[in-house]
Amino acid sequence: MVPGAEGPARAGGLVADVVFVIEGTANLGPYFEGLRKHYLLPAIEYFNGGPPAETDFGGDYGGTQYSLVVFNTVDCAPESYVQCHAPTSSAYEFVTWLDGIQFMGGGGESCSLIAEGLSTALQLFDDFKKMREQIGQTHRVCLLICNSPPYLLPAVESTTYSGYTTESLVQKIGERGIHFSIVSPRKLPALRLLFEKAAPPAMLETQPADVSQDPRHMVLVRGLVLPVGGGSGPGPLQPKQPVPLPPAPPPGTSLSAAPPQPLPPVSQPYQVSSNLSAAQVAAQNAVDAAKNQKAGLGPRFSPINPLQAAAPGVVPPFSQAPAPSLLPPPHQGLGQPPLGPPLLHPPPTQPWPGPLPPRAPLPGQMLLSGGPRGPVPQPGLQPPSVMEEDILMDLI
Repeated sequence: MVPGAEGPARAGGLVADVVFVIEGTANLGPYFEGLRKHYLLPAIEYFNGGPPAETDFGGDYGGTQYSLVVFNTVDCAPESYVQCHAPTSSAYEFVTWLDGIQFMGGGGESCSLIAEGLSTALQLFDDFKKMREQIGQTHRVCLLICNSPPYLLPAVESTTYSGYTTESLVQKIGERGIHFSIVSPRKLPALRLLFEKAAPPAMLETQPADVSQDPRHMVLVRGLVLPVGGGSGPGPLQPKQPVPLPPAPPPGTSLSAAPPQPLPPVSQPYQVSSNLSAAQVAAQNAVDAAKNQKAGLGPRFSPINPLQAAAPGVVPPFSQAPAPSLLPPPHQGLGQPPLGPPLLHPPPTQPWPGPLPPRAPLPGQMLLSGGPRGPVPQPGLQPPSVMEEDILMDLI
Protein backbone atom coordinates (compact mmCIF):
# COMPACT_ATOMS: atom_id res chain seq x y z
CA MET A 1 0.00 0.00 0.00
CA VAL A 2 1.11 3.59 -0.69
CA PRO A 3 1.91 5.44 2.58
CA GLY A 4 -0.68 8.04 3.49
CA ALA A 5 -3.46 6.55 1.34
CA GLU A 6 -6.73 5.44 2.90
CA GLY A 7 -8.08 2.04 1.89
CA PRO A 8 -6.52 0.16 -1.02
CA ALA A 9 -3.50 1.65 -2.73
CA ARG A 10 -4.23 3.97 -5.62
CA ALA A 11 -2.17 5.11 -8.61
CA GLY A 12 -0.73 8.11 -6.78
CA GLY A 13 -4.06 10.03 -7.05
CA LEU A 14 -3.79 10.18 -10.84
CA VAL A 15 -6.61 9.54 -13.24
CA ALA A 16 -6.13 6.15 -14.87
CA ASP A 17 -7.14 4.56 -18.14
CA VAL A 18 -7.46 0.80 -17.63
CA VAL A 19 -8.06 -1.79 -20.36
CA PHE A 20 -8.56 -5.47 -19.55
CA VAL A 21 -7.74 -7.78 -22.50
CA ILE A 22 -9.23 -11.21 -21.69
CA GLU A 23 -9.20 -14.50 -23.59
CA GLY A 24 -12.82 -15.58 -24.06
CA THR A 25 -12.23 -19.27 -24.85
CA ALA A 26 -12.95 -22.39 -22.81
CA ASN A 27 -9.23 -22.73 -22.09
CA LEU A 28 -9.48 -19.91 -19.55
CA GLY A 29 -13.02 -20.59 -18.30
CA PRO A 30 -12.20 -23.09 -15.48
CA TYR A 31 -9.54 -20.75 -14.03
CA PHE A 32 -11.21 -17.38 -14.44
CA GLU A 33 -13.05 -17.38 -11.10
CA GLY A 34 -9.81 -17.83 -9.16
CA LEU A 35 -8.03 -15.17 -11.23
CA ARG A 36 -10.96 -12.79 -10.77
CA LYS A 37 -10.93 -13.23 -6.99
CA HIS A 38 -7.18 -12.99 -6.37
CA TYR A 39 -6.00 -10.53 -9.05
CA LEU A 40 -8.73 -8.76 -11.07
CA LEU A 41 -10.89 -7.50 -8.20
CA PRO A 42 -7.86 -6.29 -6.19
CA ALA A 43 -6.65 -4.44 -9.30
CA ILE A 44 -10.05 -2.75 -9.71
CA GLU A 45 -10.03 -1.81 -6.02
CA TYR A 46 -6.55 -0.34 -6.50
CA PHE A 47 -7.78 2.05 -9.22
CA ASN A 48 -11.19 2.68 -7.61
CA GLY A 49 -9.92 3.42 -4.13
CA GLY A 50 -12.09 0.73 -2.55
CA PRO A 51 -14.57 -2.05 -3.30
CA PRO A 52 -16.85 -1.29 -6.27
CA ALA A 53 -20.30 0.05 -5.38
CA GLU A 54 -23.37 0.89 -7.44
CA THR A 55 -23.02 4.57 -6.57
CA ASP A 56 -19.48 4.83 -7.89
CA PHE A 57 -19.31 7.29 -10.78
CA GLY A 58 -16.25 9.28 -11.77
CA GLY A 59 -17.61 11.16 -14.78
CA ASP A 60 -16.90 10.70 -18.42
CA TYR A 61 -13.76 12.87 -18.51
CA GLY A 62 -12.45 13.47 -14.99
CA GLY A 63 -12.44 9.99 -13.45
CA THR A 64 -10.83 6.62 -14.10
CA GLN A 65 -12.05 4.93 -17.22
CA TYR A 66 -12.39 1.15 -17.64
CA SER A 67 -12.75 -0.77 -20.85
CA LEU A 68 -12.99 -4.48 -21.67
CA VAL A 69 -11.68 -6.37 -24.74
CA VAL A 70 -12.50 -10.07 -25.22
CA PHE A 71 -10.64 -12.01 -27.94
CA ASN A 72 -11.09 -15.57 -29.18
CA THR A 73 -9.39 -18.10 -31.46
CA VAL A 74 -9.70 -18.80 -35.18
CA ASP A 75 -12.49 -21.36 -34.62
CA CYS A 76 -14.99 -18.60 -33.74
CA ALA A 77 -15.56 -17.74 -37.43
CA PRO A 78 -17.78 -16.35 -38.88
CA GLU A 79 -18.15 -14.33 -35.66
CA SER A 80 -15.77 -11.47 -35.00
CA TYR A 81 -12.45 -12.24 -33.37
CA VAL A 82 -12.82 -9.45 -30.80
CA GLN A 83 -15.69 -8.04 -28.70
CA CYS A 84 -15.08 -4.57 -27.26
CA HIS A 85 -17.04 -2.72 -24.55
CA ALA A 86 -17.25 1.06 -24.52
CA PRO A 87 -15.34 2.80 -21.72
CA THR A 88 -17.12 3.36 -18.42
CA SER A 89 -16.23 5.23 -15.24
CA SER A 90 -18.24 2.91 -12.99
CA ALA A 91 -16.14 0.17 -11.43
CA TYR A 92 -19.33 -1.67 -10.45
CA GLU A 93 -20.54 -1.78 -14.06
CA PHE A 94 -17.10 -2.96 -15.17
CA VAL A 95 -17.29 -5.89 -12.72
CA THR A 96 -20.67 -6.89 -14.18
CA TRP A 97 -19.04 -7.00 -17.61
CA LEU A 98 -16.43 -9.40 -16.26
CA ASP A 99 -19.14 -11.62 -14.78
CA GLY A 100 -21.01 -11.72 -18.11
CA ILE A 101 -18.17 -13.16 -20.20
CA GLN A 102 -19.12 -16.49 -21.80
CA PHE A 103 -16.07 -18.68 -22.22
CA MET A 104 -16.66 -20.96 -25.19
CA GLY A 105 -14.75 -22.42 -28.12
CA GLY A 106 -11.02 -22.77 -28.50
CA GLY A 107 -10.91 -26.32 -27.19
CA GLY A 108 -9.15 -27.61 -30.30
CA GLU A 109 -6.66 -24.73 -30.50
CA SER A 110 -3.35 -24.40 -28.69
CA CYS A 111 -3.02 -20.63 -29.30
CA SER A 112 -5.24 -17.58 -29.18
CA LEU A 113 -5.58 -14.31 -31.10
CA ILE A 114 -3.69 -12.09 -28.67
CA ALA A 115 -2.62 -9.82 -31.53
CA GLU A 116 -6.28 -9.00 -32.28
CA GLY A 117 -6.94 -8.13 -28.64
CA LEU A 118 -3.84 -5.94 -28.25
CA SER A 119 -4.48 -4.09 -31.51
CA THR A 120 -7.99 -3.24 -30.29
CA ALA A 121 -6.58 -2.13 -26.92
CA LEU A 122 -4.17 0.26 -28.68
CA GLN A 123 -7.12 1.76 -30.56
CA LEU A 124 -8.88 2.31 -27.20
CA PHE A 125 -5.83 4.11 -25.79
CA ASP A 126 -5.83 6.33 -28.88
CA ASP A 127 -9.47 7.21 -28.12
CA PHE A 128 -8.60 7.83 -24.45
CA LYS A 129 -5.90 10.24 -25.51
CA LYS A 130 -8.42 12.29 -27.49
CA MET A 131 -10.80 12.29 -24.53
CA ARG A 132 -8.07 13.41 -22.09
CA GLU A 133 -6.75 16.38 -24.10
CA GLN A 134 -8.03 18.82 -21.49
CA ILE A 135 -6.76 16.75 -18.54
CA GLY A 136 -3.31 15.90 -19.83
CA GLN A 137 -1.23 12.82 -18.98
CA THR A 138 -3.03 9.89 -17.35
CA HIS A 139 -1.90 6.62 -15.81
CA ARG A 140 -2.45 4.00 -18.51
CA VAL A 141 -2.51 0.29 -17.76
CA CYS A 142 -3.15 -2.67 -20.08
CA LEU A 143 -3.78 -5.99 -18.30
CA LEU A 144 -3.67 -9.19 -20.40
CA ILE A 145 -5.48 -12.24 -18.92
CA CYS A 146 -5.08 -15.42 -20.98
CA ASN A 147 -4.14 -19.10 -20.83
CA SER A 148 -2.73 -19.62 -24.34
CA PRO A 149 0.33 -18.39 -26.22
CA PRO A 150 -0.25 -16.10 -29.21
CA TYR A 151 -0.56 -17.14 -32.84
CA LEU A 152 2.21 -16.10 -35.19
CA LEU A 153 -0.44 -14.43 -37.36
CA PRO A 154 -0.64 -10.61 -37.52
CA ALA A 155 -3.72 -8.61 -36.62
CA VAL A 156 -6.27 -8.30 -39.44
CA GLU A 157 -9.45 -6.79 -37.94
CA SER A 158 -7.92 -3.56 -36.66
CA THR A 159 -8.01 -0.67 -39.09
CA THR A 160 -5.07 1.22 -37.57
CA TYR A 161 -2.81 -1.65 -36.51
CA SER A 162 -3.56 -4.22 -39.19
CA GLY A 163 -0.51 -6.31 -40.09
CA TYR A 164 1.23 -5.90 -36.70
CA THR A 165 2.37 -9.04 -34.94
CA THR A 166 2.02 -9.62 -31.22
CA GLU A 167 5.64 -8.74 -30.45
CA SER A 168 5.50 -5.52 -32.45
CA LEU A 169 2.29 -4.53 -30.67
CA VAL A 170 3.73 -5.00 -27.16
CA GLN A 171 6.82 -3.02 -28.21
CA LYS A 172 4.57 -0.18 -29.34
CA ILE A 173 2.72 -0.39 -26.01
CA GLY A 174 6.00 0.05 -24.15
CA GLU A 175 7.14 2.92 -26.37
CA ARG A 176 3.95 4.85 -25.62
CA GLY A 177 4.45 4.58 -21.87
CA ILE A 178 1.57 2.15 -21.28
CA HIS A 179 2.13 -0.20 -18.35
CA PHE A 180 1.68 -3.76 -19.58
CA SER A 181 0.82 -6.58 -17.16
CA ILE A 182 0.05 -10.28 -17.63
CA VAL A 183 -2.02 -12.70 -15.51
CA SER A 184 -2.08 -16.37 -16.51
CA PRO A 185 -3.08 -19.55 -14.64
CA ARG A 186 0.12 -21.27 -15.83
CA LYS A 187 3.67 -20.25 -16.59
CA LEU A 188 4.11 -19.78 -20.34
CA PRO A 189 7.51 -18.68 -21.69
CA ALA A 190 5.86 -16.96 -24.68
CA LEU A 191 3.86 -14.68 -22.37
CA ARG A 192 6.93 -13.83 -20.29
CA LEU A 193 8.72 -12.83 -23.49
CA LEU A 194 5.87 -10.46 -24.32
CA PHE A 195 6.13 -8.92 -20.86
CA GLU A 196 9.86 -8.31 -21.28
CA LYS A 197 9.44 -6.74 -24.73
CA ALA A 198 6.77 -4.35 -23.41
CA ALA A 199 9.16 -2.68 -20.93
CA PRO A 200 9.37 1.11 -21.46
CA PRO A 201 12.72 2.06 -23.02
CA ALA A 202 13.52 4.82 -20.45
CA MET A 203 12.52 2.69 -17.47
CA LEU A 204 15.12 0.73 -15.55
CA GLU A 205 13.56 -2.73 -15.51
CA THR A 206 13.73 -4.61 -12.22
CA GLN A 207 12.63 -8.09 -11.32
CA PRO A 208 8.86 -7.93 -10.69
CA ALA A 209 7.68 -9.03 -7.28
CA ASP A 210 5.99 -12.41 -7.07
CA VAL A 211 2.38 -11.67 -6.11
CA SER A 212 0.87 -14.98 -7.27
CA GLN A 213 -1.48 -16.72 -4.88
CA ASP A 214 -0.77 -20.11 -6.47
CA PRO A 215 2.69 -21.41 -7.41
CA ARG A 216 1.32 -22.46 -10.81
CA HIS A 217 0.12 -18.94 -11.69
CA MET A 218 2.20 -16.39 -13.58
CA VAL A 219 1.46 -12.82 -12.48
CA LEU A 220 3.68 -10.09 -13.98
CA VAL A 221 2.49 -6.57 -13.18
CA ARG A 222 3.58 -3.02 -13.93
CA GLY A 223 1.85 0.19 -12.89
CA LEU A 224 -0.33 -1.31 -10.15
CA VAL A 225 0.02 -2.98 -6.77
CA LEU A 226 -1.58 -6.31 -5.92
CA PRO A 227 -1.77 -7.92 -2.48
CA VAL A 228 0.91 -10.45 -1.69
CA GLY A 229 0.23 -13.61 0.28
CA GLY A 230 -3.52 -13.26 0.69
CA GLY A 231 -3.85 -9.52 1.43
CA SER A 232 -0.52 -8.42 2.93
CA GLY A 233 1.29 -5.53 1.33
CA PRO A 234 4.33 -6.07 -0.81
CA GLY A 235 7.56 -6.20 1.13
CA PRO A 236 11.17 -7.01 0.50
CA LEU A 237 11.97 -10.59 -0.19
CA GLN A 238 13.35 -12.44 2.77
CA PRO A 239 16.87 -13.71 2.13
CA LYS A 240 17.46 -17.38 2.46
CA GLN A 241 18.89 -18.44 5.77
CA PRO A 242 22.41 -19.79 5.31
CA VAL A 243 22.96 -23.34 6.37
CA PRO A 244 25.34 -23.46 9.38
CA LEU A 245 28.58 -25.23 8.61
CA PRO A 246 30.67 -27.15 11.15
CA PRO A 247 33.52 -25.06 12.65
CA ALA A 248 36.80 -25.42 10.81
CA PRO A 249 39.84 -26.66 12.76
CA PRO A 250 42.55 -24.12 13.68
CA PRO A 251 45.30 -23.75 11.08
CA GLY A 252 47.95 -25.02 13.53
CA THR A 253 46.30 -28.39 14.09
CA SER A 254 46.86 -31.33 11.80
CA LEU A 255 44.85 -34.37 11.06
CA SER A 256 47.42 -36.68 12.61
CA ALA A 257 46.91 -35.13 16.06
CA ALA A 258 44.00 -37.45 16.79
CA PRO A 259 45.07 -40.75 18.38
CA PRO A 260 44.85 -43.63 15.93
CA GLN A 261 42.11 -46.07 16.67
CA PRO A 262 43.03 -49.78 16.59
CA LEU A 263 41.49 -51.74 13.80
CA PRO A 264 39.26 -54.68 14.76
CA PRO A 265 40.92 -58.07 14.40
CA VAL A 266 40.21 -59.79 11.13
CA SER A 267 39.35 -63.45 11.41
CA GLN A 268 41.06 -65.80 9.01
CA PRO A 269 38.51 -67.43 6.72
CA TYR A 270 40.60 -70.56 6.28
CA GLN A 271 42.65 -72.08 9.08
CA VAL A 272 45.46 -74.58 8.40
CA SER A 273 44.56 -77.75 10.29
CA SER A 274 46.73 -80.58 11.48
CA ASN A 275 45.52 -82.77 8.62
CA LEU A 276 47.89 -81.06 6.20
CA SER A 277 50.31 -83.97 6.33
CA ALA A 278 47.55 -86.44 5.47
CA ALA A 279 46.51 -84.29 2.50
CA GLN A 280 50.07 -84.14 1.29
CA VAL A 281 50.41 -87.92 1.54
CA ALA A 282 47.19 -88.41 -0.44
CA ALA A 283 48.37 -86.01 -3.13
CA GLN A 284 51.71 -87.81 -3.36
CA ASN A 285 49.91 -91.16 -3.71
CA ALA A 286 47.77 -89.76 -6.52
CA VAL A 287 50.88 -88.53 -8.33
CA ASP A 288 52.59 -91.94 -7.95
CA ALA A 289 49.51 -93.77 -9.23
CA ALA A 290 49.40 -91.51 -12.27
CA LYS A 291 53.05 -92.19 -13.00
CA ASN A 292 52.49 -95.94 -12.69
CA GLN A 293 49.52 -95.88 -15.07
CA LYS A 294 51.54 -93.90 -17.57
CA ALA A 295 54.40 -96.42 -17.39
CA GLY A 296 51.98 -99.34 -17.88
CA LEU A 297 52.67 -100.84 -14.50
CA GLY A 298 49.11 -100.72 -13.28
CA PRO A 299 45.60 -101.12 -14.68
CA ARG A 300 44.68 -98.39 -17.13
CA PHE A 301 41.08 -98.09 -15.98
CA SER A 302 39.71 -98.54 -12.53
CA PRO A 303 36.40 -100.33 -12.12
CA ILE A 304 33.51 -97.94 -12.49
CA ASN A 305 30.91 -99.95 -10.63
CA PRO A 306 31.46 -99.85 -6.86
CA LEU A 307 30.12 -103.43 -6.59
CA GLN A 308 32.91 -104.68 -8.86
CA ALA A 309 35.49 -102.83 -6.79
CA ALA A 310 34.18 -104.32 -3.56
CA ALA A 311 33.62 -107.91 -4.80
CA PRO A 312 35.15 -108.81 -8.16
CA GLY A 313 33.41 -112.19 -8.28
CA VAL A 314 29.90 -110.72 -8.13
CA VAL A 315 28.25 -110.48 -11.54
CA PRO A 316 26.22 -107.30 -12.27
CA PRO A 317 22.52 -107.79 -13.03
CA PHE A 318 22.98 -106.75 -16.69
CA SER A 319 26.02 -108.20 -18.41
CA GLN A 320 27.81 -106.38 -21.19
CA ALA A 321 28.35 -107.74 -24.67
CA PRO A 322 31.39 -110.08 -25.10
CA ALA A 323 34.59 -109.04 -26.76
CA PRO A 324 34.43 -108.83 -30.55
CA SER A 325 37.38 -111.24 -30.86
CA LEU A 326 35.29 -114.08 -29.42
CA LEU A 327 32.01 -113.61 -31.28
CA PRO A 328 31.35 -110.73 -33.67
CA PRO A 329 27.89 -109.24 -33.47
CA PRO A 330 25.56 -110.72 -36.08
CA HIS A 331 24.38 -107.33 -37.29
CA GLN A 332 27.83 -106.48 -38.69
CA GLY A 333 27.39 -109.18 -41.28
CA LEU A 334 24.30 -107.38 -42.59
CA GLY A 335 26.23 -104.21 -43.46
CA GLN A 336 25.23 -102.15 -40.38
CA PRO A 337 27.76 -100.16 -38.32
CA PRO A 338 28.60 -101.30 -34.82
CA LEU A 339 26.67 -99.81 -31.95
CA GLY A 340 29.75 -98.58 -30.08
CA PRO A 341 33.46 -99.13 -29.40
CA PRO A 342 34.39 -102.57 -28.10
CA LEU A 343 35.09 -102.99 -24.45
CA LEU A 344 38.70 -103.67 -23.51
CA HIS A 345 37.89 -105.53 -20.33
CA PRO A 346 34.61 -107.41 -20.74
CA PRO A 347 32.99 -108.48 -17.48
CA PRO A 348 32.56 -112.20 -16.75
CA THR A 349 29.41 -113.69 -18.21
CA GLN A 350 26.98 -116.08 -16.69
CA PRO A 351 27.13 -119.77 -17.78
CA TRP A 352 24.62 -120.81 -20.41
CA PRO A 353 21.66 -122.54 -18.80
CA GLY A 354 20.97 -126.18 -19.59
CA PRO A 355 18.14 -127.48 -21.69
CA LEU A 356 14.66 -126.71 -20.48
CA PRO A 357 12.46 -129.65 -19.40
CA PRO A 358 9.61 -130.47 -21.72
CA ARG A 359 6.37 -128.69 -21.03
CA ALA A 360 3.16 -130.63 -20.60
CA PRO A 361 0.76 -130.07 -23.48
CA LEU A 362 -2.50 -128.31 -22.89
CA PRO A 363 -5.78 -130.01 -23.76
CA GLY A 364 -6.14 -130.07 -27.56
CA GLN A 365 -2.51 -129.05 -28.16
CA MET A 366 0.20 -131.21 -29.72
CA LEU A 367 3.93 -130.85 -29.50
CA LEU A 368 5.82 -130.78 -32.79
CA SER A 369 8.88 -132.49 -31.45
CA GLY A 370 9.88 -134.09 -28.27
CA GLY A 371 13.43 -132.77 -28.29
CA PRO A 372 14.71 -129.99 -26.09
CA ARG A 373 13.67 -126.45 -27.04
CA GLY A 374 15.89 -123.44 -27.38
CA PRO A 375 19.20 -122.91 -29.11
CA VAL A 376 21.75 -125.69 -28.84
CA PRO A 377 25.21 -124.47 -27.94
CA GLN A 378 27.84 -125.41 -30.44
CA PRO A 379 31.11 -126.86 -29.23
CA GLY A 380 34.01 -124.48 -29.10
CA LEU A 381 31.83 -121.33 -29.16
CA GLN A 382 30.61 -119.26 -26.28
CA PRO A 383 26.85 -118.98 -26.10
CA PRO A 384 25.53 -115.53 -27.07
CA SER A 385 24.50 -113.07 -24.44
CA VAL A 386 21.00 -111.85 -23.77
CA MET A 387 21.60 -108.57 -25.63
CA GLU A 388 22.78 -110.37 -28.78
CA GLU A 389 19.77 -112.64 -28.68
CA ASP A 390 17.46 -109.61 -28.52
CA ILE A 391 19.21 -108.06 -31.53
CA LEU A 392 18.83 -111.25 -33.56
CA MET A 393 15.13 -111.38 -32.77
CA ASP A 394 14.70 -107.77 -33.95
CA LEU A 395 16.48 -108.49 -37.20
CA ILE A 396 14.33 -111.58 -37.89
